[in-house]
Amino acid sequence: MTKAVTTFLKEDFVFDGVSLGWSPHIIVPVGAAETNVVELEKRRDGKPNSVEVSVRSTGVLPIGTLVNYIQNGKFELNPAGNESIENILKWIQAVFRKDPATRFITRPNSNAYFDRSPETTMMLRSTKNVLEARRGVFQSMQLRFGRITLNIDTATTPFWVPGVCLIDTACALMGTQTGRLEGDFRSNPETFFVACGRLRGSFFNIRHLTSAKKDKKIRLTGFSQRNAIESTFEERVGDDESTTQTTSVSDYFERKYGIKLQFPRLPLASTRFGDFPLEVCFSADGERYKEVLQGQETADFIKFATAPAYERKNQIQHGLRLLSHHAVPTIAAHGFKVNPEMMSVKARVLPAPRLTYGGNRPMTPRDGRWNLRGLRFLRPSTIKSWVIVYIPARQPLDNGQLERFGSEMVRSFTDCGMTVPREGPPIIVGNPFGNLTQVVKDSVARAHNSFGVPPDVIFVILQGASVPIYKTLKAGLDVHMGIASQVMLQEKALSGRGSAQYLANIAMKVNVKLGGTNCIAEEPLFRSGRCMLLGGDISHAAPGALRSVNPPPSTAALVGTWDRECTAYTAVASVQESLLGFIGNVKPMMAELLKRYAEKNNGLYPEHIVYYRDGVSESEFQAIKIEEGRKLHELSQELGANAKITIIVAIKRHHTRFFADRDIASKLGNVPCGTVVENSSTINDAFIIAHPDLQGTKRPTRYVTIIDENNMSADAFQRLTFNLCSSYARATTSVAVCPPVYYADQACERARLHLVDAEDGKMKLGPVHQNLRWNMYWQ
Repeated sequence: MTKAVTTFLKEDFVFDGVSLGWSPHIIVPVGAAETNVVELEKRRDGKPNSVEVSVRSTGVLPIGTLVNYIQNGKFELNPAGNESIENILKWIQAVFRKDPATRFITRPNSNAYFDRSPETTMMLRSTKNVLEARRGVFQSMQLRFGRITLNIDTATTPFWVPGVCLIDTACALMGTQTGRLEGDFRSNPETFFVACGRLRGSFFNIRHLTSAKKDKKIRLTGFSQRNAIESTFEERVGDDESTTQTTSVSDYFERKYGIKLQFPRLPLASTRFGDFPLEVCFSADGERYKEVLQGQETADFIKFATAPAYERKNQIQHGLRLLSHHAVPTIAAHGFKVNPEMMSVKARVLPAPRLTYGGNRPMTPRDGRWNLRGLRFLRPSTIKSWVIVYIPARQPLDNGQLERFGSEMVRSFTDCGMTVPREGPPIIVGNPFGNLTQVVKDSVARAHNSFGVPPDVIFVILQGASVPIYKTLKAGLDVHMGIASQVMLQEKALSGRGSAQYLANIAMKVNVKLGGTNCIAEEPLFRSGRCMLLGGDISHAAPGALRSVNPPPSTAALVGTWDRECTAYTAVASVQESLLGFIGNVKPMMAELLKRYAEKNNGLYPEHIVYYRDGVSESEFQAIKIEEGRKLHELSQELGANAKITIIVAIKRHHTRFFADRDIASKLGNVPCGTVVENSSTINDAFIIAHPDLQGTKRPTRYVTIIDENNMSADAFQRLTFNLCSSYARATTSVAVCPPVYYADQACERARLHLVDAEDGKMKLGPVHQNLRWNMYWQ
């Protein structure tokens, strides 16, 4: 708030940024309203800028309502729908946000706060130093473990490096040099617009104006189609406003500011104030990078953001000191005191599940890990025909290396119990810039000639990751040809290091893609009757794509099991309105899954359905119950299945972290695999840490039951979820999120590769080929 408004409302007034405010003082009597005229900073033309601020007092917060809510243990999901409690929670958030929002870099309604110090900032070298990672502090009030808690954690976000000329930024994004930038643009303008589109929406400063205006931030909305020579405007001549002359942007900058543009043939930066040459634009401070990091950028960012638990704990305590709650007058004025010590919570460690491999051989993971050595798949698949497509980007490997790799595949796949041809797969070499569809057709013909039948699976080895090639291959094979495929990177597949383990991992993925089962985790629920596991998720387009005129749709996916042990999954997907929070077509999608289940189970439907739903915030629980839970129940009744349905929401994006006591902590300071911390004593709501130490601090997944017709006990709910985490098809470790959630997420992302343009200008899904509908093709 401005100083003028603060004078009117007093220092300790806090505001939610929309329409609600709170004060420990009486500003106006309850029920009354008051309007004041506040003078703000003058307009650009020098004229006064006054606004009217109206305040109406709606009453006193009923704090006793929140106290009763907590004391009664009523943490049923979230307080949505209870207006009194919602307002109290908004007030607490506003109180604790007021001070850091004025001292740190943040966004409206954000709970993350950043500064730019050497200790908390790292250049991302892979971006040619135009992006940097900043580690800030996260703060949010949460109702957790039967009390009001202040959730403090680290928050790491990529930012544009401030003060970098947009010419240098454009060079970095295009992977070129300043001397070649104009030439590269002329030869391939589309590459420029796509690469530099990552800048859209960010703010920059302009350096050619007077010193008073150099710090003004301007938002970049896009890029012009004309360059500085082609772009003209009517410039006023002398003092007579009616006399103008047509001037190009290039000539104007040289005459007005003495700046001879070095890159006059590049597009201009478009803003609502006009267009500016890129060479006078410099990235502003505090500008978050809003797009998805790519390739090595992601690896560099993760390396900076990841810290062992003991180091993460120190970083959190440092952030707590930066917030200095004890020294903030507003917090004290509203009656709050913060205990700076981390709270202790009770936890238990679940026993490791019992896994079964081929030959009914049992295996119990140790700290969430095991090895495939000496184990064979429970239900291994058969490969009658196969082929390798090798697509080199640079100097290709010789055929001898590829043939030796094929022989290693035969040995590794056979060791896992799979039946494969004695001869290694034939090899086709493709041109990355050629017709990939024809290359795939040639490979199919080659496999058919070698083995007498079309290939069951096509292996593709890429020399360097390529999203366009991957998308073309998967869309063609999933939708048009109905052939399973496995893409590998040359640097991993043929590095010579750990090849046995790598090929064993590939075998796990290929086996389930061809309808096999790697192993099962024993689970009592599966013996109590016909059971079906479901996973649901929604994938939204990248932020940059959502800002386009015709944003891509969101993709939704449901995966469901059809076998007795609940390990074999099938998937259905659909498109829906961008950013819609619930699965709009859940009823017809579920109808298809139930139809498939009945087809494999003598016409019988499941008696129990456990649905794990991903990508849902606490505020959306009620919408999921109505828009998905109710429709699933209606469908079950309509089909005569009368299945008992349990819906469990898996929440991954949160900032709750647990640190173990020294005597049980791992080398990284983490809690043991299988640790459970209950968040509520009245419903099934718990944090489960199911994965072993990999790197950094373990992030628990929170599982909340929002519908439970199966009346699962807390123990049954927790054990089911933890046991499932050891049945993830492509890993020999227990995973952080249970497989139905993982598979739904992967099916969503694969569906995005199947999007095609429709006649009405929108996008639609290309249907997955019938050959693949029973198999886990998305693995």
